[in-house]
Amino acid sequence: MQLKVKILKFMAGRPIAVLNQSTANHINVHVGERINLSKYADSIVSIVDVSKDLIGNDEVAVSQEIIESLNVRENDEVEVSLAQKPQSTFFIKKKMDGESLKKDEIHSIIKDIVDNALTEAELAYFVAAVYKNKMNNAETEALISSMVSVGKRLSFDGLVVDKHSIGGIAANRTTPIVVSICAAAGLVMPKTSSRAITSAAGTADVLESICKVEFNSEELKTIVKKTGACMVWNGILGLSPADDKLIQTERVLALDPEAQLIASVLSKKIAVGSKYVLIDIPYGSSAKVSKKNSAELKKKFEFFGKRFGLNIRCVLTDGEQPIGNGIGPLLEIRDVIKVLKQEQDMPRDLERKGIFLAGQIFELCGKTKKGKGEHLAMEILKSGKANHKFHEIMEAQHGKVPNIEDIEHKLGRSKKNILADRNMKIREINNKKLNAIASVAGSPMDKGSGIYLYHHLGDKVKKGDKLVTLYSDSKTRLENALELFEKLEPIN
Repeated sequence: MQLKVKILKFMAGRPIAVLNQSTANHINVHVGERINLSKYADSIVSIVDVSKDLIGNDEVAVSQEIIESLNVRENDEVEVSLAQKPQSTFFIKKKMDGESLKKDEIHSIIKDIVDNALTEAELAYFVAAVYKNKMNNAETEALISSMVSVGKRLSFDGLVVDKHSIGGIAANRTTPIVVSICAAAGLVMPKTSSRAITSAAGTADVLESICKVEFNSEELKTIVKKTGACMVWNGILGLSPADDKLIQTERVLALDPEAQLIASVLSKKIAVGSKYVLIDIPYGSSAKVSKKNSAELKKKFEFFGKRFGLNIRCVLTDGEQPIGNGIGPLLEIRDVIKVLKQEQDMPRDLERKGIFLAGQIFELCGKTKKGKGEHLAMEILKSGKANHKFHEIMEAQHGKVPNIEDIEHKLGRSKKNILADRNMKIREINNKKLNAIASVAGSPMDKGSGIYLYHHLGDKVKKGDKLVTLYSDSKTRLENALELFEKLEPIN
């Protein structure tokens, strides 16, 4: 069927075509199904949406992704036909039934994810199937390999190092500190980060509050060549494009399947050319993993890392409570700046962990002898070299490190202090609950929203002392966050 292109100027993150209801009935296609659009020798598979009066019977409205792929303009004619269901949907069903997938079946799924051939529902089924039925070692290795093979690869000269935390711990914004220390020591650290999945903010969300984080691969290389490091969002780099789409689904479902977690981390490290990789695995009652499971995850990361030629080390760290005081982009970057500037009121736990992780990287790549890494990391931090390097990286990423006072003015316009209702010794600070509350307040989309935490485990608090301050750009969201705080009681 020949239809005229109608330009509505919208981006959907995937090819979307909108048909008139009667046209859809004629083709026998329903919302969420697929059609093929072609012009001359070029074609693209698109997901269908339907409208009764927005589109004429002889028209098809297309997203920007289709416009760019087919190079079409308003009123150009395209051939529209029903598209076949991808074979990978049958493999997803196979995984849902609890069966193991072969290497070529996993590759088929990953390729179709990158090609936007799967619907959001099918992608959700795949994530849920892996979460429920897990993947064996052969499947996980095939998943890593497939995710690397469908994306770009980068390479850098020198000692190329990287670190990654599996996340789930509120705040815990060690990456800017570790990257700055390592780059100041002469290591090469092309750090790519994701946005929030199960936490209130990801590293990319946090840094985006003071600099640009979206760059293509050539721009990334320029930044690294100039400064020795970068801290950018992986989303538009194309290094592990299937992972970015999986993460979007995981965020909606609030799931982070183990096999996909391992594949996500390692595929990105392989793709960016890292040779030495440190994995931070926080464990605890409100972390992603328990202490027992963290030890098992450590073995798997090290096993698969070595299979792909990485020099990898995993450290198990205490995740019983947030690391730092701020939860939310601007609140977290304020903590980071205080540590790098060595302010008197900086969060000491964040400083300690940053030094520890940087020290581990130094020892892993041979920069120092065993047991000497933390000393070098502390020396670089105390000297101001790490802070100088952070400023340098931020400027290369078209940003500027703000003064603490400037950050204060940008925090959520609405705020609420929550006070202790009794004398108490803090015995529990629940990460999952605090992350949920910060998200309701507007984090990470509203950069000034979140939670400021005044105390940590073991602290003695008097009745009337501040426990936290909630921040939001919306009075309604603040009220919702306050209501959720009172319901969940994350601090006891």
